[in-house]
Amino acid sequence: MNPRMGYFPGSKAQNLRNVIRLVIENLIDDPQYFCLQAIRKFAKSPQLKRLEKVRSAPLISGKLDGLVALVSEDRTAVAQYLASQKNQWNRPFKAARLADTAIAAQLWDLASEILECSPLTKATAKSKARLEFSLGNLDEAINVLSCNWNSKSRQLKHYRSELRVLETWNPVANTKKRDWELEGTTRVLYVATNSLPFTASGYTQRTHSLLLALQDDDVEVQAATRVGYPLSIGHAAAERTSIVEGITYHRLLPKHLQFDSAGRIQQQTQMLSALVEQLKPTVLHTTTDFTNALAVRAVARAYDLPWVYEVRGQLADTWASTRPGSASSSQRYRLFQAREAEVAASANEVLTLGQAMRENLEDSGVRPEKITVIPNGVGQPFTDEPVSAVDARTAVGLDPHAEYFGTVSSLVAYEGLDTLVRVMAILADRRPDLYLVIVGDGVDREVLMRLARELGVSERCIFTGRVSRQQAAKYHAALDVFAVPRRDLSVTRDVTPLKPVEAMASAIPVMASKLPALEELIQDEVEGVLLPPGDVKAWSETLEKLLIDPTFRQQLGQSGRKKVLSDRTWEVCSRKLKRIYSQ
Repeated sequence: MNPRMGYFPGSKAQNLRNVIRLVIENLIDDPQYFCLQAIRKFAKSPQLKRLEKVRSAPLISGKLDGLVALVSEDRTAVAQYLASQKNQWNRPFKAARLADTAIAAQLWDLASEILECSPLTKATAKSKARLEFSLGNLDEAINVLSCNWNSKSRQLKHYRSELRVLETWNPVANTKKRDWELEGTTRVLYVATNSLPFTASGYTQRTHSLLLALQDDDVEVQAATRVGYPLSIGHAAAERTSIVEGITYHRLLPKHLQFDSAGRIQQQTQMLSALVEQLKPTVLHTTTDFTNALAVRAVARAYDLPWVYEVRGQLADTWASTRPGSASSSQRYRLFQAREAEVAASANEVLTLGQAMRENLEDSGVRPEKITVIPNGVGQPFTDEPVSAVDARTAVGLDPHAEYFGTVSSLVAYEGLDTLVRVMAILADRRPDLYLVIVGDGVDREVLMRLARELGVSERCIFTGRVSRQQAAKYHAALDVFAVPRRDLSVTRDVTPLKPVEAMASAIPVMASKLPALEELIQDEVEGVLLPPGDVKAWSETLEKLLIDPTFRQQLGQSGRKKVLSDRTWEVCSRKLKRIYSQ
């Protein structure tokens, strides 16, 4: 395929058409959830306050209660609103909309209860199928739609395509013979799900840091992101390429983005084939989830190229963590795990973040000699000499003489950040100069702020929202103690987060949940302190001990920094990767 023949058009008008199609498709597939995500993106607190004022107007009082509760992430208020509409549950169209609201709020049992009260119609069948699909029961979702007035719907086509991909379907790449040699200079094409500058996360920072370190190590690197990105997150003005600190990210932007899973993976495979012919890499490298690997594997086989699969998380467990316990034995969960194992076993080399994840890969059938641990690491500014707490606090507008504990994190449920708010409530009276700082954003931000209000410590809890990487480094240095209070779940037991590594590099003592993935990083009372997840009493007592013992805090911080700088820098990771590529 010739990239000049429209496979990488980057036309803004064309991008806009694709964004409009995406909006329409999402509205058809899951209208309530899509609207919630859109409002989360654009309606932050000032707009939400205006919405609440509109809601209180006499003519429409009560009519926006469900929307306001949903946007504010108040699941209790959503449940109360849905219960207040119980006299409408037997009306199919209204029941379908209410059930969709419950699904968007992850009130699974309530959604089921609403649908059981209504006759089965086209509208309620779509909602019932949406509920079954959300819980991982794919065959049930497909059966509900195919048997009830929806046999030709886009929703049904989407679900069938998803099931095909999870089972045995594979994309087909070009069969054109490779006309370049693999010897000599190493040229890497790195295929990622998303990237800077459009998405700021631990995932994108790891990708970018690895690419920068490889480039500094004289490896030719370029990257590509999944098909349709960043249009899929609303950036209609995206160009064909983005250059961030000298790293080129190619965008796979087709003329017409397919709406179903198999269609998009096939499209990604074709566009990657065109990019491979253009860039002539000597190795392909991709990351979880398996949908990226399906496309990369097909291209690697077509062009007889080696490929590396980097397993960064337990994504099936992440999905299951927001659902009932039955999700871990659901059809989707089992198929997802099996597909991940199959693609990992077929790669030339498999990378992962830590020993727990390595053991999981071995248990799934990946040969041990193919697996290399490339942990999360740090680079500048974290490898530079840490700034003083006074200077860091002054830079971010905090009182230089107060006490601060907190975290830099995605604000999601499995991080267990409610533990920190409860600790603040316990210590508030005893330590009047103590403040909790939570840096970052996510679906749990409003939940945590509401909890702080309920516990009477909202004035002692600082929620900064999302900040730049440079600002995040200053917030690390501003803390007396960094906290990682993750809940005890499959995903948190196995996956080591990036942020505590950065805190340790900043010579800040770390309190963390006693979980296998964090035990790999922190030796208890040597590089930090490990505590039972969710034990608020133990966390508050330990924090107070650390606050009154600056010598011990400094000792922990210096030990943590020494450990990270010895074996967890991106420079060390790059050397490992370069050896793998050269093999």
